[in-house]
Order: sequence, then structure tokens, then C-alpha cells
Amino acid sequence: MDSVTPGHSHDGPENQVRKLEPMSHGRTDLRKRKPRTVAVINDYCTGCAGAPVCIVYCPVDMCMFWVPDDTHPPFGKVQVDKSTCIGCAKCATKGPDGIFLDGCPWDAIEMVATGEWEAKRGVALREIPDPSDNGSEFVPEIYV
Repeated sequence: MDSVTPGHSHDGPENQVRKLEPMSHGRTDLRKRKPRTVAVINDYCTGCAGAPVCIVYCPVDMCMFWVPDDTHPPFGKVQVDKSTCIGCAKCATKGPDGIFLDGCPWDAIEMVATGEWEAKRGVALREIPDPSDNGSEFVPEIYV
């Protein structure tokens, strides 16, 4: 597996996902280091009919966003930009040690060890996000 960073061959226009509303709105200065876990959306995600509660709980600007489901229009799903995720688990229903939280009502978000996610995708997340990427309306597919 090769390590990929933004700005390289895998993130051309055909390999990017557009961040659509609804999307999380919060701070851009929260990530100080690579998180131990990242939020991964599984197949249970329904996009909550365009009003996903997980996005409301995310404290990071443009980290969680809606994408259309091309196979079932006009429905969509939520995606997470792993390059900005801080691993706080506020979006998930189960936090540390299985404690119930107020996030996703469908258990559609799993908190996965960052190293495990990186190994599966062949991607190395940056320790700290690139400031030039903040506010981007597009994210390379490798990071969702």
C-alpha cells in the first residue's frame, strides 16, 4: 500500500467528493495532533432525510457533510473528512466504553482506530491538517 497525501495523483477532480449542506460548522483549530480514532460511516446511514443529527454535534468546521446517494435519489448519506476529524465521538451513539451519547440514532457511525483505518485504505493522515485545506468544499475520496 502506498501512502498518499493531498495534492498528489489520487486527488484529481474525478477522485474528489463535494461537501454539501447540511455540513458541520465549527472551529478549524481543534486538531492539534492525529486522533486515536476517526469516525467511519457504515451502511446504516440514511442521511436522516436531509437533517442528520450527527452533523449538528460535530464541533469541527466542514468535517461532516452530506453527499447525494446516486443509486437512490433524492436521498443521501453523511460522510466524514478524516483529514479534519478529531475523534471526539460526539457524532456517534456509543462513546468510550459503550457509554450512550446523543449522536446518530441508527448506529451508523463507528469509531475506528486511526492506524487500522490508515492501513485498510493505504493512506497516512497528516498529524496536523494543512491550513490551506481548511474551508475546502472538496475532499479527496481517499479521506472519506
